[in-house]
Amino acid sequence: MATILLSAAGAAVGGSVGGTVAGLSSVAVGRAFGATLGRVMDQRLLGQGAQAVETGKVDRFRLTQAGEGSPIPQLYGRMRIGGQV
Repeated sequence: MATILLSAAGAAVGGSVGGTVAGLSSVAVGRAFGATLGRVMDQRLLGQGAQAVETGKVDRFRLTQAGEGSPIPQLYGRMRIGGQV
């Protein structure tokens, strides 16, 4: 929330100052400065957030596979089978 408020306040201050800084308008510079300051405040007040939840991962996911000694499907008519062309 502080990010939004300080970003708007920085844009207002930059707009009242006017001019350009390094080719950028002072509104953009003020908004960026306010947003950065607000983000730092939000992180300090609200914490770093929750830890990412890791679930079990599949070691190897193969939809189709071929290998020596694996059976070869034998079809009659039209049927769908897994495989690569």
